[in-house]
Amino acid sequence: MPGWLIAVLTEPADGLEPRRLFFAVGFADQGQAEWKAVDAAATEAPLASGPRGGIEPVQALSSLTDIAMRRKGLLAGEVRPLGEAWPRNWL
Repeated sequence: MPGWLIAVLTEPADGLEPRRLFFAVGFADQGQAEWKAVDAAATEAPLASGPRGGIEPVQALSSLTDIAMRRKGLLAGEVRPLGEAWPRNWL
């Protein structure tokens, strides 16, 4: 079962620049994976209500193959926060 690498744009409450949070999501359906990532990001910071600087609030960056998921230990149905740094090891 493939998964997805999802980026979610958040707006910090202190008025600083928006930031992107990255998530590896073990759901085959892209829409479901995006919603799971949004739910996880909402626990960290308020979500962006619209695009900022040409960046969409929710963006599927790449699909993850079964092999990549096994190699990284991502389970089906798991949502793994990857932080703010570009997740080059997952691409």
